Amino acid sequence: MVSALTVLFLGCWLAGHSGAWGEPSYPKPSISLSPSGGVSLGGDVAVWCRGQHQGMRFVLNKEGRHFPAVDPKGLEAVFPIRNVSREDRGRYSCSYHSRSGSAAASSPSDPVELVVTDPSLPRPSISLSPTGVTAPGANVTIQCQGQPRDVRFFLHKAGDLNPPRHMDPTGDGAEFRIPTVGRQHGGSYGCSYRPRSEPFVSSQPSHPVQLVVADPSLPRPSISLSPTGVTAPGADVTIRCRGQSRDVRFFLHKAGDLNPPRHMDPAGDGAEFRIPTVGRQHGGSYGCSYRPRSEPFVSSQPSHPVQLVVAEPSYPKPNISLSPSWGVSLGGAVAVWCRGQHRGMRFVLNKDGRRFQTVASKGLEAEFPISNVSREDRGSYSCSYQNRSEPFAMSSPSDPVDLAVTDPSLPRPSISLSPTGVTAPGANVTIRCQGQPWDVRFFLHKAGDLNPPRHMDPAGDGAEFHIPTVGRQHGGSYGCSYRPRSEPFVSSQPSHPVQLVVAGESGPLAPPSLTSHIIAGASAAAAGLLLLLVAFLCFRKTRARKGAAPRPSSTSPMGALKASAQKDPVYTSINEGKEPQTLEPDPGVQGLTYAELDVQVLQAKRGVKVRFRTHIICQTTLFISKTLC
Repeated sequence: MVSALTVLFLGCWLAGHSGAWGEPSYPKPSISLSPSGGVSLGGDVAVWCRGQHQGMRFVLNKEGRHFPAVDPKGLEAVFPIRNVSREDRGRYSCSYHSRSGSAAASSPSDPVELVVTDPSLPRPSISLSPTGVTAPGANVTIQCQGQPRDVRFFLHKAGDLNPPRHMDPTGDGAEFRIPTVGRQHGGSYGCSYRPRSEPFVSSQPSHPVQLVVADPSLPRPSISLSPTGVTAPGADVTIRCRGQSRDVRFFLHKAGDLNPPRHMDPAGDGAEFRIPTVGRQHGGSYGCSYRPRSEPFVSSQPSHPVQLVVAEPSYPKPNISLSPSWGVSLGGAVAVWCRGQHRGMRFVLNKDGRRFQTVASKGLEAEFPISNVSREDRGSYSCSYQNRSEPFAMSSPSDPVDLAVTDPSLPRPSISLSPTGVTAPGANVTIRCQGQPWDVRFFLHKAGDLNPPRHMDPAGDGAEFHIPTVGRQHGGSYGCSYRPRSEPFVSSQPSHPVQLVVAGESGPLAPPSLTSHIIAGASAAAAGLLLLLVAFLCFRKTRARKGAAPRPSSTSPMGALKASAQKDPVYTSINEGKEPQTLEPDPGVQGLTYAELDVQVLQAKRGVKVRFRTHIICQTTLFISKTLC
């Protein structure tokens, strides 16, 4: 039987050798490299080893090779490696033990790999899909791509002490998937590759990409452009981002741009991003977001996008018009027409500075129909056009056109011309529009004119539009309307039209009623003269046949002629002028009698003195001689 003294002695001996034979007395340390992404040949690197007890001695091991021990003052020790060579690459671990000479020691740390970067190997590329800020729970793919074959790709996350993920390539690249993204996945990523023949020699790391995860609890910011609309080349543009949170950083994103987004610290609750000299390359779709400074890879949701469209100098601005041009009643239909100078363009209709509709056209113009018009459709419209292959290069906008909605409850105004009738060229004309309401603005419209209507504030209950020197171009059909100042795009019904006719004009500008009156008057005068001449000739012939010339009475043809002469100045001119002469018939023309008259007609009625020199040919047919003579 073993004595108690022997057992005690054996226990003490075993306790003294437990560091070698039994369980370790100290927890294993952690190990890391600085920099963590590897080191280039000739560079410097440090291996850090951290334990959990003060006053320990740390030992660095490399595949069985021991480096000189280090006695730190604290919990960790650093092992610098300077002027790194290919021989320094490999797998390292560390451990620690008491300085007292006790055999107790920690287990070795997990290994860390010192990879030496070879500058002769091309740098790989890296990309994220989807790009931009990622929604929580989304599936993300990090694509690493390089030129060499027979390599292995490694994915690094900055600040992560865990070994990098690795993957054999498919073709010339590898895809690292993150199936359900969370806040913990946010960070800066890069990748590299290593030849299989030299597993501790690496390419240079790719440029980093940032995986930013959205936080739905952060309010979405707003974004705005100044100036708005189509921007002229060379203009100064400001993009403003506004949010509700403080102590954040704002980021400006441009769709399709692979460069990192611009960032700016806010002034107050927002930030301004300036583009001092805009060019075609700046056109695009922009949005912004912000990130708390305490969590640089957690972002708000992006703002709604804004479009920066740059005017293209080779695209002249288009023309715009309304059909009908004088406005439309509520519930009616109207069409906005836009005409450019290039075929096959995409036309954009803007209302009050905002994009309203887009139409692709095969010709030079596009139609934007608006049916069942409501009060919301009223406003100022303009249009522009763009090449379909360059959506952010556009023509300058057209001049604006106002769509005024007609309100049937507003009384129709009246319109008048001064002077009336046919207007002599060069005269001064006043078109007066008159209505009942006050605090309105009057508008003068000319049929077929594509220019915006003239407008004028009233004096009293009406307005006067002056045309100081009338020319042919001023002839046409005019009307007027008015709009309340409180509702500048609500209009009365147009007045009944008036015709401005300029003397010396012909064709459609002369009113048909005036022309027909002139022709009818001239025809009636000519017919009257012809009948009087026939009656007079018959009277002379009868008198000559009887051989006597009785005194004309009021019942005889001459009496009737004289009586008529006292009443009508036209007939007076026949009696007071030279006496009509009966001419002998021309022998070559049988049965013809000629008479020549000098007459002044229409002097008092038209205000225009017209001298007629008329040759009237009267054929003395059997009907005339027997019936009239």
